[in-house]
Amino acid sequence: MLRVGLTGGIGAGKSTVASELAALGAVVVDSDKIAREVVEPGTEGLAAVVEAFGEEVLDADGALDRPALGKIVFADDEARQRLNGILHPRIGRRTGELVAAAPDYAVLVHDVPLLVENGMGAAFALVVVVDAPEDVRVERLERTRGMAEDDARSRIRAQATTEARRAAADVWIDNVGSEEDVRAGVRSLWSERLVPFEAAVRAGTATPWPGEPVPADPTWPDQARRLAARLVLAGHDRVDRVEHVGPTASPGEAAPDVIDLVVLASADPAELAEGFGGIGFPAVDDDRFGSADPARPVRVTVQRP
Repeated sequence: MLRVGLTGGIGAGKSTVASELAALGAVVVDSDKIAREVVEPGTEGLAAVVEAFGEEVLDADGALDRPALGKIVFADDEARQRLNGILHPRIGRRTGELVAAAPDYAVLVHDVPLLVENGMGAAFALVVVVDAPEDVRVERLERTRGMAEDDARSRIRAQATTEARRAAADVWIDNVGSEEDVRAGVRSLWSERLVPFEAAVRAGTATPWPGEPVPADPTWPDQARRLAARLVLAGHDRVDRVEHVGPTASPGEAAPDVIDLVVLASADPAELAEGFGGIGFPAVDDDRFGSADPARPVRVTVQRP
């Protein structure tokens, strides 16, 4: 199984990417859909929201009035945190049920609007971010949701910045062309990266380490940071820290395109193998791991501090 995080700001067009992935065979776990389920009429979730924000967040039929609730929480950090405290545990439980039901060979796509805001990237083997310029997003929100311009811009600016999303992204999708262009790009991502990535995770095989130098990539340090965060999370309290070493850690210098990481751990490599393998880092030999991602060779060495 390969777990992928999919995110993007309001109006970026993430739903187009999610629907194409689902059509291709991905199991999509939609956090927004789950968030609606846990506050349907008659649920304890809706009762908790009403207790926190009052009867004015209900419509005439007793269902949640999302625009009314949105006006309260999107401009008020404290209110938004209170709402998240109600929703997140319930969403987490339902998500766990859906993940448990997915087949072992699934490409499991977690559609999470606030993935970046909540610092969730390390929980996924790959993070896909869908983005578009603010003016494009505002126009979409006005056209498809009937939002006023000021409301649309307020909601966009209450979410993560473009810079924060770029820092979290392993795959960046600029959703500014036609819908068919975006879907074609998703199909390429599926066949060239996601499907082979999942197969390699399941088989426990690593992408070969290249030896030929390439021009320096300024994103190598950011890539290393994201990979290191996954290893720390997968290793739990047995990993003290992860360091980016080797040629790609030297800014501006040509190097073979492989990210070298040293994991300083209180556990033997064999004790880390299951956790590392599950997040996309299969064992290569006694103390080294590689990457199952066909687009990102990684060489991981485990050492005692």
